[in-house]
Amino acid sequence: MVREFSGLCLTGLALVVAAPALAAAPPISKPEDLGTAVSAQIACASIFVAGRAEADVLRDDIHAFAPFMTAVTLAVDRKARTVTASAPGAATRTALFRPVAGCTLLTGDVPTATLDAQAAKLKPTRGNAAKPWPVGDAPVAKLAAAAEAKLDRAALDKAVLAAFDEQNKGGYPDTRAIVVVQGGAIVAERYASGFDRHTEMLGWSASKSIMGTLVGLLVDDGKLKLDEPAPVPEWQGEGDPRAKITLRQLLTMSSGLTFSESYVPGNDSIKMLFEAGDMGAMAAALPLKDAPGTNWSYSSGTTNILSRIVFQATGGTLEGMTRFAQKRLFEPTGMTSALIEPDEAGVQVGSSYAYATARDWARYGLLYLNKGKAGGKQLLSKQWLDFAVAPTKSAPRPVYGAQLWLNHAEADGERRKLYPDLPTDTVMARGHSFQIVAAIPSQDAVIVRLGWTPEGHAFDWNKYLSQIAAALAPAVAAP
Repeated sequence: MVREFSGLCLTGLALVVAAPALAAAPPISKPEDLGTAVSAQIACASIFVAGRAEADVLRDDIHAFAPFMTAVTLAVDRKARTVTASAPGAATRTALFRPVAGCTLLTGDVPTATLDAQAAKLKPTRGNAAKPWPVGDAPVAKLAAAAEAKLDRAALDKAVLAAFDEQNKGGYPDTRAIVVVQGGAIVAERYASGFDRHTEMLGWSASKSIMGTLVGLLVDDGKLKLDEPAPVPEWQGEGDPRAKITLRQLLTMSSGLTFSESYVPGNDSIKMLFEAGDMGAMAAALPLKDAPGTNWSYSSGTTNILSRIVFQATGGTLEGMTRFAQKRLFEPTGMTSALIEPDEAGVQVGSSYAYATARDWARYGLLYLNKGKAGGKQLLSKQWLDFAVAPTKSAPRPVYGAQLWLNHAEADGERRKLYPDLPTDTVMARGHSFQIVAAIPSQDAVIVRLGWTPEGHAFDWNKYLSQIAAALAPAVAAP
């Protein structure tokens, strides 16, 4: 059984004006078909977005990741900006790279010229690396010295090193990046060989939190309402029970919609991410299973419905959605590397495909640690933040907010926390293969771990993160 898979300008590139659509991709019927689909998508981004060598990607990202991917081969066409993955007995799949947008897995339903036209006017996120951290990369000596004076340096270095040395023993870089921020300063930063602070890395389902934040910005702007019916066209027919689903219920994974999150061929998650050209539409077409608000069910489909709502609210184009994310979130926080890859409909895949450097993931954590502030400005309202980190009542445990994971304890004791040895106030964005961005207010800290833990293996979040957290000083309570 496969576990959950939870991101330049076109000027000067030749566009294929009359490019025909590829042959329609066949349904994924066996693990090997899934292997070529996953390989094309992630290899395309690793090569074209992150700028990594093809041989390294094939060895470390593809062959080491899962048994059904060990026979995959890659064909990279840099002129066409495509990566094609093949394997014996499996469907061949291709992903297309578009500058600023990232990579999109092709289904064969949309000509590449149409896809290129979607991204033709995209511009890179603007930033200034010379500005002081965190908006830029210039260190702030006063903050760094103050943080250094309080932490246990030997224990912190030992804990960070353990997360690499104890994990990276399989001949591939499992843990690839760790960044620790306390007191506003980077106090630890380490990368596996072949990666550095400029390498964009996939967040998988940590992407959900970013999409939830974009929804929050639109709610704060008054363009979306938490407790009004979600603006989903498929649900507006007379007598459709889905018309009662609110934005709040979508954000808290309590919409009641049917969606199978297990990642085996034939299930909703596979059909959506690797067969559908319009992922939000595919998820929105599914029927209601439970009354809205009565049951919690984790669903990547729900997040991609939110993605499509953001897409429509920002102009209904990839350009509009991209510029909104850049202007309202990425540029103010300094997340200049961040992007969320779109599907063929031009909608960013908020469930799974956000890429950013480890420092930029840390900057995202700082937004929630600093109560919605970045660059001296209030980006998110207190009302939104209070909602986002409040436990969802319909969830079986109080560990999920609005596209964020929480570490709240059950009423009967600390043992029921997600991570028993981490502070109760920890707020997290988490993703497949053990990606985590953890904001810990009681320690004024953010811990980021990015990696590529293979199927059948685990990264012990509680063990490694708690060791790092234990080396940090508690935050000074506000008077």
